Amino acid sequence: MAINFGSNRPWGAVSQTEYRRMARDSRHDRVYRLHFAAIGWANQIGHSDFKGERLAEILVDANGVIPDSQNVSKAIRKAKSMGLIGHDSKAACLVLPSSIFQKASVGGRTCSAHNVSGRAAA
Repeated sequence: MAINFGSNRPWGAVSQTEYRRMARDSRHDRVYRLHFAAIGWANQIGHSDFKGERLAEILVDANGVIPDSQNVSKAIRKAKSMGLIGHDSKAACLVLPSSIFQKASVGGRTCSAHNVSGRAAA
């Protein structure tokens, strides 16, 4: 898959490993940690397919407390409203639109949480 954000639109690469680390860093606001997690675990179609409570476990606070589903959902709603993640995002899978994220060659092209394969409209 070739990366193409359009003509005259600069882009650069990031380390998904570093974004996973930042997602787990409780010093960052939870809403930004969701954005970091979306980038860190995104596959070729911009989906970060989390299984069960995995996302909540990534968002553990400085005291080791795992946020409950209501707090995770609240942060997801806020991240959506800020344009940090796509409108189809949910706790099971954070979605990044192709205008924000594209990935070449490595990673799957499916999402069990959204029952999709290939680039879905995000």
